[in-house]
Amino acid sequence: MQRLRKEILAWMTPPAGDRGGRIAGRQIRRLVEALERPSGREDVFLSSVAEAVLARRLLEAGCRLDVEHPTADGRHADFRVRCDGADFFVHVKRIASPAASGEAPALPDALVPVTRIARPVSVTVRWAPAAGAADLDALREALEPFVRQASVGDELVARRDDGTWIGSARIAAPAAGTHAVLRTGADAEWESAVPRVQRLLRKAYVQFMPGAVNAVCIVSDGAGALDAVETALLGTVVERWDRFPPRGHRVAHGRADDGFWSRGQYEMSDLVAWMPVDAAAPARLWERAPGPLRDAERAAADVLRRALGAG
Repeated sequence: MQRLRKEILAWMTPPAGDRGGRIAGRQIRRLVEALERPSGREDVFLSSVAEAVLARRLLEAGCRLDVEHPTADGRHADFRVRCDGADFFVHVKRIASPAASGEAPALPDALVPVTRIARPVSVTVRWAPAAGAADLDALREALEPFVRQASVGDELVARRDDGTWIGSARIAAPAAGTHAVLRTGADAEWESAVPRVQRLLRKAYVQFMPGAVNAVCIVSDGAGALDAVETALLGTVVERWDRFPPRGHRVAHGRADDGFWSRGQYEMSDLVAWMPVDAAAPARLWERAPGPLRDAERAAADVLRRALGAG
């Protein structure tokens, strides 16, 4: 809340590109109105914060903004952006963090040896809140061969002899580095957000301005959503035995055809960005493949990459 308070106060000093504070004033009014709503105000408020943060970054990058610009069939884009010859529409969607009680649990000492396995895979892992030392040892014993041998997408469930659930794990994706990475808590829960991200992308798509360059910006409450957004857009990571694997790897990895951009779907969509509202990680911009973007799309991509500091 302290961070949000600072953000609101920052809007009281409009950036140089906001002539007369018109856009800043509007954002402040929306934040106040969201707080005064009797129901659903938290979601509306945080969505307004997401738009405000993105608008400020665009303004500080020297862009001119039209807010809630009409597109087609009575719909609108959150922003029409004009900057350095680029002219495009931005559709902002917020994805909330998965529900989680408190902070992410620390990895139990009993599971730490799994992170020493020399295989670069990202593994989501969960365990029963009441799991004791013997349960965690049993989970580790199940995890070690699983992490060494399982394919991306494979799942493990560990149970006691009486059938009581101890824990579970899933090989989520390849990992950077040389060893296994275990993801816990809300970080592990982001996988379940992939269908929600795809719904947001479809919702943004129906708001596109036909014949123009349109970009979708997914804003999340924290850095954990990056994998969920990338998977929703490009498809689930899968192993490809028919490809040449990178040096030192047994198999190559590719994407299944279940992504938003898969199979040539949603042909008007060529630019999607993601940013965490709290700047907990660098933003990301995806450009649709194959082939180079048209000049207008390239100009829009350059503006977004500069404004968001995106890779």
